[in-house]
Amino acid sequence: MMTDTPIPLAPTDGAIAEVTAATEQVSLNEEHVHDENCQHDHDHGEQESSGLAASNPETQGRNDYDLLEIRGTKDQTTDPLVKTYFEAKELYQSAMERLNKIPEGSDAELIETHKDDIVSVTKDLMSAFLSDEKACVMNQRILKLAEQYEAYVQKYNPENTSTTTVENEEEGAEQTNTIYTKDSVVFVIWILFGGQQYSHCVQTLGFAINEFESLRPRMLELRASCHMALRNYKACTEDLEEVLNIQPDLTEIHSMLGNVYYATHQAQDSISHFRAFVEAAHPDSRTLPNAYFALATLTLQSAPSGASKKKSNQALKQAAVLKEAQDFYGKAQQADVRFKELYGVHTGLNEIKRTAVMAFQARSAGRNGLLSTDSTPALLEVSEALKKSFKSPGISSCANCSRPDNVANDDRAPELRPKPLIKCAKCNKVAYCSRPCQINHWNSAHKNTCNKK
Repeated sequence: MMTDTPIPLAPTDGAIAEVTAATEQVSLNEEHVHDENCQHDHDHGEQESSGLAASNPETQGRNDYDLLEIRGTKDQTTDPLVKTYFEAKELYQSAMERLNKIPEGSDAELIETHKDDIVSVTKDLMSAFLSDEKACVMNQRILKLAEQYEAYVQKYNPENTSTTTVENEEEGAEQTNTIYTKDSVVFVIWILFGGQQYSHCVQTLGFAINEFESLRPRMLELRASCHMALRNYKACTEDLEEVLNIQPDLTEIHSMLGNVYYATHQAQDSISHFRAFVEAAHPDSRTLPNAYFALATLTLQSAPSGASKKKSNQALKQAAVLKEAQDFYGKAQQADVRFKELYGVHTGLNEIKRTAVMAFQARSAGRNGLLSTDSTPALLEVSEALKKSFKSPGISSCANCSRPDNVANDDRAPELRPKPLIKCAKCNKVAYCSRPCQINHWNSAHKNTCNKK
């Protein structure tokens, strides 16, 4: 594996060194149990919320699903994602037990003696990772296995091995032929993903998407997670939409898309995907409360304005929309209660939930100064405020790639901080993170809408 090329090679010592620090942190986190007695804050519920937190390898040691096992409530749900997670975790743990019996090292004699076990363990670990990456924790022993599996592939050139050519840009340098298998490519992806090397992971995932048709949906989903971590929301949504085109039954993809569109203020697309999700989701889905809270807020902000007469068509439509929004909020509360019953903790107070709670708990004062029992005036007031925030969220991200204007990132060195967004000089209504993004967006859309006055 080389981190400057999209050609996926099995890991070398240099590549492994790049992710060592991250995997050491992962190993430390394995010791912590996130149970109902834990004292620090959690973001339980939908991780891909309006904050768009990507799958974080540093939290892979424990997953919300582990709380089901800790509390003894695993058998109280038939959620298929729970079943998939624990099957992947069991396969991972079984493979790790076998891996720990294989001596470390990659000399020829050791590889010859243990080649069958190396291949078998690698196959099971890759299967577990492909089933659910949250069930698999990267660690130093797995990195050593990567070296051993690479040595095996290079020496024995096993069945289903392929060869690709890595071009050397130096003048007169020879091209290098690289041997790889499907498992070695997936191994590279896991290492890069676990080490948060998202830019390099995107490149290798692109190779896997083109090379292995059977892995295409899973590779697209993982690449979308990398794009999300890199704040490239446009590329993220494109990959997720493609996943749905290939496998429309992957319900959770609708939830992920709903969150991305919500965060980028594309209300109608967000509503469409959240509706598709709640219609097909398992009632115990850990992401269901978040989806209902989002639908409550999004529906509320879509309520018609200016209904002057109580029995007019506009007023009737307005009342119907408000009722639907309240129904969604009620379902969100019910789903939250169910989550608490299973996991022993409440879903995290992310931006989506916080906005919904503030909106639907708002009350207006009557003429006597007391709080009114009629929530309609307060909901309509909130609806108008939400309309403004969704239609004019401010120039907070690149109009082309959706990178947020997060330059005030104090924990980065100055040379690593993203550059400030630059507004369109003609209209001041959109902004871009780079000249290529500006040119791309101008040619594709903005030249037709830019206000030149």
